[in-house]
Amino acid sequence: MTGGGARVRLTGRLWAVAAFAASLALAGNVPQAATEAASANKIRRYIDKTTPDFLSLSGEFRFRFEGRQGLGYRAGNNDGYSLVRTRVDIGIEPASWLRFGFQGQDARAPDIREGLANIGAFRDGFDVRQAYVQLGGDKSPVSLTAGRQLLALGDQRLVGALDWANTSRAFDAVKLQIQAGRVQTIAFSASVVQNDPERRINRSAEGNNLHGVYAAVENIVPGSTLEPYLLWQTTPTVVNELGLRGDLDRYTGGARVWAKGLGPWDYNAALARQWGNAAGAEIDAWGFYAELGYTLDAPWKPRLYSEYTFGSGDADPEDGKIGGFVDLFPTAHLWYGYNDLVGWRNVKNLRLGVQLRPRSKLGLRLDYHSFHLAERNDGLYNVGGRLTVAAPSGGAAAAKIGDEVNATVTIPLTAVLTLGGGSGYMIPGPFLKANTPGQGNTFSFFFFTYKF
Repeated sequence: MTGGGARVRLTGRLWAVAAFAASLALAGNVPQAATEAASANKIRRYIDKTTPDFLSLSGEFRFRFEGRQGLGYRAGNNDGYSLVRTRVDIGIEPASWLRFGFQGQDARAPDIREGLANIGAFRDGFDVRQAYVQLGGDKSPVSLTAGRQLLALGDQRLVGALDWANTSRAFDAVKLQIQAGRVQTIAFSASVVQNDPERRINRSAEGNNLHGVYAAVENIVPGSTLEPYLLWQTTPTVVNELGLRGDLDRYTGGARVWAKGLGPWDYNAALARQWGNAAGAEIDAWGFYAELGYTLDAPWKPRLYSEYTFGSGDADPEDGKIGGFVDLFPTAHLWYGYNDLVGWRNVKNLRLGVQLRPRSKLGLRLDYHSFHLAERNDGLYNVGGRLTVAAPSGGAAAAKIGDEVNATVTIPLTAVLTLGGGSGYMIPGPFLKANTPGQGNTFSFFFFTYKF
């Protein structure tokens, strides 16, 4: 759906979904919501009562509507679509040291545009999202998990499950986890699963591997956790900036340190460096971020925070040396703006915001981002790491990409039903105005999730 006619349909859909969301929110204070919660609890109790102790059953249904305006920074280039996702989880635990896990997922996008390059992020018929065996229980000092599973390291800025996406992300992996006192270590060898709507059972691509060691040391400084890591990404065929074809070996080493509950203060910081080669071209890149938060002793428990993120760019795209930082397989939707227009590559991002909790578990968040290019000879990369706006020959005249503002809300209506939504707007800066049509970009969404 594009053009002016799509704008009318999009606006109508947004109003319809907004009205539906409002009715659900209002229902949170009427007997109907209580009746639905009681019914869900009855179902949950029935399942728990009728299944044997070694068997667990659960699931989730999520609906989300997304509206986008100003795609490609072009006026009238709008879109709107629905995303529907259903999951069924089965767990079998015949012994405390042995567990089998299965998760089936059906992801639909009934009115999505056909021909999207990344259509696998939006829809994929019923498929296997997880299927693994785990030796060693959750409290065991050593456990081994093999099969299709999730990987979520640290705050997921480098490796995460990408649960925001309709199809999300899983890995075919072997993972060893060791807990020794205050130190937890994870060693793994994995290959990301390719979401393919045309394939009956998704597969991981041979040779597209990620190996790594990730540790967490608690109280390295009182109240703080240190997370050092080393990751190795391989790909059998890539094309470097000089057009040469070969294999990829990218190493990412670094550390994250974070703490919560230091009185009213909290912080989260990381430094990462990348090296290796891509088809013979040297990789030399780095990135870091630093976030500081302060929670006020006041109604709604406001938490104020600021963050600065840097991801290196390529200063010379023709020198055969790759300077652009790559954030591997992240869950990055929160960190660089909900519009997903900017990623952790060739970027300087100042983020300011406030989180509010008017009621228990009711969350409001306001974010502001100021984006700049790290290197003017390199372009703008989106949250998926794809180049979306190239720098002009000779480099960009201005480094300021633009400013983005976001507002989001999450409303847990009952123990099993959650409602939420939000909106973001990118205000084009000099770089976008000079190298695109220059229209602002708006992203709005509404969702509800039902767990059973």
